[in-house]
This record gives sequence, C-alpha cells and structure tokens, in this order.
Amino acid sequence: MNRIERYLASVVISHTALVMVVLLVIFGFFEFMNQVAKLTDSYTLSQGALYTLLKFPVYSYELFPIVLLIGTLMGLGSLANQSELTVLRVTGWSIKRILWAVLKAAFIMWLVVAMIGEWVAPASEAYAKKMRAEALHQGFSIGSSNGLWVKESGRYIHVERVISSTSLKNITFYQVGGSALTQLSQVDSAQFKDGHWQFKNAIQQTLGFTPNTLENAKMASGGASSNDAEQAIPAHLNLSVERLDRLESSFPLTPAELNNLDIETRYLSVVDLYHYIQFLEQNGLESGAHELEFWRKVSMPLMVVALISIVFPLIFGSIRQVSMGQRIFIGVLIGMGFYLLNQMIGNLTVVYHLPVLLGAFLPSLLLLSGALFWLKRVR
Repeated sequence: MNRIERYLASVVISHTALVMVVLLVIFGFFEFMNQVAKLTDSYTLSQGALYTLLKFPVYSYELFPIVLLIGTLMGLGSLANQSELTVLRVTGWSIKRILWAVLKAAFIMWLVVAMIGEWVAPASEAYAKKMRAEALHQGFSIGSSNGLWVKESGRYIHVERVISSTSLKNITFYQVGGSALTQLSQVDSAQFKDGHWQFKNAIQQTLGFTPNTLENAKMASGGASSNDAEQAIPAHLNLSVERLDRLESSFPLTPAELNNLDIETRYLSVVDLYHYIQFLEQNGLESGAHELEFWRKVSMPLMVVALISIVFPLIFGSIRQVSMGQRIFIGVLIGMGFYLLNQMIGNLTVVYHLPVLLGAFLPSLLLLSGALFWLKRVR
C-alpha cells in the first residue's frame, strides 16, 4: 500500500472498529441482562458476566457484514464531507482505484474476523454453554426427551441423556444383521477416560435362531413330503442374557464432536461443519441446512466485495452531502435488507431442495450486480 491507500485503510478500519465496539456493547448489555434473570445460588453474577464476555467472539463474527457496511459508509462519508475524495479524483484517482484500496483494508479485517470465527468463536461458545449448563445443573441440549441417535454400519446407538461431553447416561446399542435384530445392549453409564469410552453396568441380550431338524419337521407335519416339511420347519428363537460390569464396545463420537453437536450450526468452523456434514450423510440424515451454512462461510469474501461495492454509488452519488446520521440509517436499512434477502433465499433452497450453492452465493451476486450497475450510472 502507498501512503494514500494506507490513509484510506486507516479511516475505514477505525470507523469499522468504532461501529463494532458500539454494537458489541449494545448486544453485550442485553445478553448480560438476560443472564441476570437466570442467576441462582450456583450461577453467580460473575459467571453471568463471564458468559456474556465469552459471547463477544460469536457476536463479532455474526455482526461483521453489517459493521463493515456501516463503518465503510461512515469512513468514506466523512472523507466526502471534507472534500478529500474530490481531491483524490482531481489528482487522478479513479473510483475503481479507490474501491481497490478500500477492498484491501476490508479483506484485512475479514481475515482477522475469519480467524476469530474459525478458532475463537466455536471454542468460546462451547465453553460458555458448558460453564452455564454445569452451573445450572443442566445436561446438554442434545440430551432432550428424544435423546441422541447415532447410526453406524450394522448398528444403531441411542443415548438417552448427555450429561457432559465426557459423560453419557442410559445408552442402548442395537446390533442388526440383515433385517433382523441380533443383539441388544443396554448400558447404565459411559465415561471418556484415557482416550476411549468406558461402558459400565451393561445388560447384553443376544438373539439367535436355531432351525429344527428335517425329521422333527416331518413328525410335526404328519408325514408330509420332504419339500413340504422343509417349508414347515419352524425356527426357534434363542435369547441369552448376560450382565457385565464393563462392556467392550465403541462410540463413534469424541467429546469434542459432542461439544460441536451442542453448538448451533452457524457457530461451527468450516472444518467442523465439513466433518459434521460427512457424519450426517454417513448416517443417512438431512444435511441441507448445514451445507448451506458451510457455503455461506465460504462465500464470505464475495459478500465483503458486494457490501463494499454498494457503498461507492452511495458516496459518489446523490447522498454525498448528507449527514452522518443519515448515512448510518441508510447503512442499517441496506444491511437489514441484505440479511433478510440472504435468509429468505437460503431457507427456500433448503425447503425446496434447491442447490445450496444458489442460496449461499446468489444474494451476494445480486447485491454486487446492483452495485456495479448503480456505480456505472453514477460515473
């Protein structure tokens, strides 16, 4: 960057950071008031404050698009009011060159926020939920009345309650051979220790079918022919029940993956989302909503370009002399409109099983196309 580009970047970054701080304070205040209403003897005021602080990385990642829009609009608007952009145009700087300089600053901010969203936000969200659940003596939300179901090749697993990421309660293993149930194992509890799950106090029931001999079948059928007797052979069901202090079995989810299951999809990192989608597909479960969130995260750079581009026709067009409050109002309207469009198109693609790439990229492409068309008319 040359000196002018650094100056433009500093203006945009400083205003964007200011908007981010203001919105985080507002969201943090309402979140803290929400936690105050849940205070008990075990869930103290300090824990409520810590929970609120742990939500800040999540909020910063979620608010970044609208913060970037408002911050860029405010920063460039202040330069327009002081005629600094006009001076740049007179000295030979085209709108395209100014746009490229601002995009450099925007991508620097996006890289920082993307790292927060990929590494800091999922960990802080998981710890915040775990800390509050333990303080309020609650189980994980995935341990609902329906419990947690997991499907593997030839086996189904049901967990009635997830106490924590390392503690499970009332686990049932259904072993299936062909189309028949061959084994049923009911476990009282499971703990994750030394890198693997340990299942305690189990009742293992094994089902088997033993066919009768051909001679017994002929006697039972009153001396019928061999073919008729073979078709009349009944199978005996054998049931063996065994009580075990420890059950040698495996569980396909690690504590880290259980934590991810308890986090809302939009808070997961790209890598965790990818593995979770693979897990859902292997279990034959619907993964459309998770694929949409995955591609929305991938399409974030395009969204940044679209949001920055829509600012320029506003700055160089008819509102270049409006007040800062009006610019903020316009930025909020555009941000809310884009958010609603993004949510509407994305949800429609999931409901009607349209390509998820359409729901992830189409809103940004529409906004970028409108910005470029508007910018050409401004010139």
